[in-house]
Amino acid sequence: MKNTISDISLIFSENPVARAYLNLFIRENLISNKIIYLNNKLIFNNFFLKSIFKTTFFNTKKYLKSKNVIHLVKNIETYFNLEENFLIDMYNFENILKFKNIYFAKSNNINSEENIEFFKKINEQNFLNSGSEILKNVFFSNKNFFHIHPGYLYKVRGADGTLNSIKHFNEIGASCFLMDQKIDNGKILKRFRMKFGKIHFPNNDEFSAYDLYQIWFSFFDPALRVFLLKKMLDENTNLYDFEKINLKTEEDKYFSYIDKDEIKDLFCKKIFF
Repeated sequence: MKNTISDISLIFSENPVARAYLNLFIRENLISNKIIYLNNKLIFNNFFLKSIFKTTFFNTKKYLKSKNVIHLVKNIETYFNLEENFLIDMYNFENILKFKNIYFAKSNNINSEENIEFFKKINEQNFLNSGSEILKNVFFSNKNFFHIHPGYLYKVRGADGTLNSIKHFNEIGASCFLMDQKIDNGKILKRFRMKFGKIHFPNNDEFSAYDLYQIWFSFFDPALRVFLLKKMLDENTNLYDFEKINLKTEEDKYFSYIDKDEIKDLFCKKIFF
């Protein structure tokens, strides 16, 4: 029975986290792992897939033309001990074409009846979810859905995990857990946390709050999640070997999205220098 993290199948939709996992799979020679591509189109070809890619990452590609952003990206790679150019190479469209087993789901709504039936019929039992959609009805497929949350569970649940971790605790963390019908609630497979140290980003005050937020979630957030995923791959983590946690002694808090008026100040004063 396939029950280690290296056997897991990836639920993929175009976003930075999915692209980061895809790149790590390539570098770890996991190109035979199944990729479940969520979309609601009936016809798939390279032209169609590339058009989705270009639309999704239009701003990301624009940011990568900035020398200051490249400087930041290099610093993030160093921060998480990633291979050189990992965060640049992950935005190569061709990466998706390197996989041998791509399955196109019937809908981009993971909880749809079509996808419940889709997951029931597929042989694999364990899936890594790279999307942000809340899972509900898809649990009727009786499959296991894991997720890497960008915060130390259960201390930091909810939205903007990295930003809320830094704002409230001056730390960062990530947690891989088995999803259930409650948000950020399932059994924890692996987690880590560490003190946050500011990252050098030249002339970051020239970017708008919107751009800083987009840059953060294009590079730092996926790098954090990949850091934990790589650690689990290196340790060949068993998908059923959950942490034993005493809930009575654990901090447990939900956080909302950072207020838009706070974002610029948070980035310029607490995150970048």
